[in-house]
Amino acid sequence: MGTGMTAWHTGNAGVVIQVTNIEEKGCAAIGFDVFAKQPGGIYPDTPEAIRQELLRDIREKKLETLVFTHEHADHFCPEDVAEALKMNPDLRIISTEETIRRIRALEPEAGRLTAVEASEQKYRIVTLPGMRLTLFNSIHMGDRFADIQNLVCLLDAGGKRLMLPGDARPEKLLYERAAAWSKKIDWLIGPFPLMGLPSSRRLIARYMELGHVLAIHFPRPDKDTEGWRKNAQHICETAGDGLPVPVFGDEPGKRYEL
Repeated sequence: MGTGMTAWHTGNAGVVIQVTNIEEKGCAAIGFDVFAKQPGGIYPDTPEAIRQELLRDIREKKLETLVFTHEHADHFCPEDVAEALKMNPDLRIISTEETIRRIRALEPEAGRLTAVEASEQKYRIVTLPGMRLTLFNSIHMGDRFADIQNLVCLLDAGGKRLMLPGDARPEKLLYERAAAWSKKIDWLIGPFPLMGLPSSRRLIARYMELGHVLAIHFPRPDKDTEGWRKNAQHICETAGDGLPVPVFGDEPGKRYEL
């Protein structure tokens, strides 16, 4: 039985994972942080053409599960989610307490909303068609955001294991908990600092066997005054520590074979 898997980069930190030919029954898809809107912010919004394509897929029930790692506007737009729920009231949404609270404020009758409590210390396991999702709470990167609940997403699908950490702080506990789920990670799909910070790279090398990396969540070029994108790429290409050089997700809308 053959399976194929792709990551559709919807912009900024947004990704749709699609697995095809699962038991010859078609395909399954799950979206992570796919609606972003922060006009004038450091990070780009979900492009309008992609936003419309997402809504169409949701209306046609090609995309029936969304996960939002936290409530920041560069990962989550409540108005877009409310529009998506109108397209498909059975849309399943999994997120943090605050994100679900904001969705309910706009769509109080929405039925398939799952909130992971901020106090939850264990892994939350969700079985979905053709895939198995494991989530756990982590600290958001950046001291001023340390009080923000962030979900780390571990996905078992298509015979591969993926890690999508949201904006998790790249610290020892993050990699310890991910490695307890699976030391071998076929694809890490996450923000560029995880591979651009030497301290994070050392922890990854210590705790994980990393196959491939798709680095996303880059600032708008005109806002990258500190040269974060360039510096991250330089470190990744010259580190010489045996970790894979990432694929840099610079093109919203591009689909990557996993």
